[in-house]
Amino acid sequence: MQYEYRHTVNGVAMLEPHKNKNAVESWKGRDEVALSGRTIAQAYIQRIEVAADHPVFFLKKEGIYTPFLWKEHFEKVLSVVHFYEELGVAAGDRACIVSQSRPEWNIVDIANLCLGVVTVPIYHSSSLDDTAYIIGHCEPKIIFVEDAIQLKKAEEVLKQLSRKIPLVVLADDPACPTTATRFSAFPPAPQSTATKLRQASSTVAPQTLATVVYTSGTTGTPKGVALTHANLVSEIIGVSDAVHIHPGDTTLTFLPFAHVLGRVESLIPTFTGVRLAFAESINSVPQNIVEIKPTILVSVPRIYEKINAKIQSEIANAPAAKKAIFNWSMDVGREVARLHADRKPVPFLLAAKHLVADRLVCEKIRSKLGGRLRFAISGGAPLAPELSEFFAGCGIQILEGYGLTETTAAITCNRPEDLCFGTVGKPIAGAFIRIAADGEIQMKGNVLFQEYYKNPVATKEAMTEDGWFCSGDIGEFNSRGFLKITDRKKELIVTSGGKNIAPQKLENILKSNHFVSSAMVYGDKEKYLVALICPNEPEIVKWAKGKNIAFSGIADLVTNAEVQALYDGVLKEANQGLASYETIKQFHLLPSDFTVETGELTPSLKIKRKIITNKHRPLIESMYGR
Repeated sequence: MQYEYRHTVNGVAMLEPHKNKNAVESWKGRDEVALSGRTIAQAYIQRIEVAADHPVFFLKKEGIYTPFLWKEHFEKVLSVVHFYEELGVAAGDRACIVSQSRPEWNIVDIANLCLGVVTVPIYHSSSLDDTAYIIGHCEPKIIFVEDAIQLKKAEEVLKQLSRKIPLVVLADDPACPTTATRFSAFPPAPQSTATKLRQASSTVAPQTLATVVYTSGTTGTPKGVALTHANLVSEIIGVSDAVHIHPGDTTLTFLPFAHVLGRVESLIPTFTGVRLAFAESINSVPQNIVEIKPTILVSVPRIYEKINAKIQSEIANAPAAKKAIFNWSMDVGREVARLHADRKPVPFLLAAKHLVADRLVCEKIRSKLGGRLRFAISGGAPLAPELSEFFAGCGIQILEGYGLTETTAAITCNRPEDLCFGTVGKPIAGAFIRIAADGEIQMKGNVLFQEYYKNPVATKEAMTEDGWFCSGDIGEFNSRGFLKITDRKKELIVTSGGKNIAPQKLENILKSNHFVSSAMVYGDKEKYLVALICPNEPEIVKWAKGKNIAFSGIADLVTNAEVQALYDGVLKEANQGLASYETIKQFHLLPSDFTVETGELTPSLKIKRKIITNKHRPLIESMYGR
């Protein structure tokens, strides 16, 4: 099929197919060939054969988005394969990538997947301790780092572990020492490398281990989720079919590829032909959306929250008349969206109002997101139903899904033609869900992980006797078969940015300070963490007397400015060495400790999070400015 440049927006050249029915049908047939690949390796080779001259990426260079073709991608993959050959990296070896999302991340990952090398992603924001644990546990043969900062971290880890592992810098960073190998310095591969790659890719089986993605458990110790090619392929095909992704789609990518949702997004082009445009940074997403005009957006709820907050801020400062028009238009839009979701007809008068509302308000909001969005996908953390309805009222469907690293991202999702606000949709093809007697969501299917890497005890604990995975989440199916998450069985915090955080780890760090008796960290579905801190009364009383602070009891002390400053220092000390998303941003001192008698502790002295949260809800809300 022939492609041509159909339009250019701010220097962004977008490829669109000729309007030729036979050519379109021919392309669909070719895509079905690629979809027949049973491994990522097979699908990639097929994609190169049918789409070498088509874009896989759009990259911004000197202020202009330019296409990066599949044949260019293949050349870079071959250079990695040739480098591996000289280094002795082979099938079964592990390769760590410590980097933010960038084209080189995907290129190295694809090379690994074609050779049977296991990709082990590490967040660039991971703490030194977590990075050291992952590298020590997976024992990589090679480590790719993004820049000088990550290079320094990796060198310190290897020094701690007394290991010598080759390091490669992905970014062309002049600050990096010349002793480190640069990705940009990889020489072109000889012609024979392409033949070797095709041969190697044909030996990769569906059950070949593709990646180990480490996620924090409730104890704070990362667990390596082992995913095979079959897991990844099942996820990609299941989601692509459910939401109808096709070769004409373009998405702006900004999620970390170290996150399983971002990783799946990065691999979807191999099967569907969708183009990935790389955002310059998370802060430039609003500008890049307008430039790229994506048809699909994949994100965690936090991005949609920010977009909504900006819109609401603009309206709050608008004249009364404009504000009234906006509110009326959104009421009309939401009413229409609810009828569509419930599969009910829209009355004639309401439809007429909707045409006016769309022209006055909704069309302008859609233009801020490029104006071409067919739908957006939300995952990684719960999305507020109100947010979903707001965007639907604007004519933008946000299809919320649900899954875990252990399910290779989404195991359920809403569909464009079949959605229900406040739910996470229905299972994708080949996935199965049941609700246990205690309400826990249990899972089975092609997307379910194989094991926790080198951790048979944790693997066994996560499964039922009849082979179902225990999610730790509580849920229910509604009358239409949509899954709704109602609670969390396990105490893992999932922020609005999709980060998994073990609160016990942070609470133990706080309690290691002698001024702290007890603490509870909160932040589920929120953009940052906060803490309720119970002072160690004897210690703080003694300190206050030494400072000649006048007080009649602990209640006076927790509101004292000097005491507040002291605990500011305690918090800063606790935050040292933590990943940025793990740091606690605000705290509130309580005038009494958690006790069994008050119902805040179990008989075994474990804190009851729900009880404490409900009891101190106003204080928690105040730390979020509400």
